[in-house]
Amino acid sequence: MPVRQVLAATAMIATALAVSAPAQATTFTGNGSVNIADGTGAFYDSMIPRGAFTDTINFSVSSGGTAEVGIIYFQVLDGITNLAASFNGSAINFAPVSPGGSLLAGGVNRPVVAGTQTLTITGLSGGNGSYSGNVIFSSAVPELATWLMMIAGVGFTGAALRRRKTDYKVNYAF
Repeated sequence: MPVRQVLAATAMIATALAVSAPAQATTFTGNGSVNIADGTGAFYDSMIPRGAFTDTINFSVSSGGTAEVGIIYFQVLDGITNLAASFNGSAINFAPVSPGGSLLAGGVNRPVVAGTQTLTITGLSGGNGSYSGNVIFSSAVPELATWLMMIAGVGFTGAALRRRKTDYKVNYAF
């Protein structure tokens, strides 16, 4: 098969794969906002009414990899107390990050499989509670552009080696 036909077929396959991206769904059960696309983004909830609350964020990833989740909140008079969070069932531990102990942060780094991921946040609000966080997803599979560059590099190297028809002469110096 000529090199041009191979390159044309590779380009058509790459275009088809790039155009047919899977659908992503993100849901937030709570009063806040979420902007997570393919496992990466941010979320928050503010002005949480007085009393106990539970927020659940479901988002999906198209392939396996690693997700890093971080949450930060203030523990003040009318803010949040007893905040607890989990990512896919793994608890997120919080620790003070300010000298007075009113600013707390926590995070977790976990391997994930393709599909729906769940982040659950619970706590007790004094009437003006708020928190925010982010999710960073790293895919275990190289991106399509990486694969195409590797395939093209191997193809061009093979084509260059195949075209080389130079006779080599060996000269010995005495």
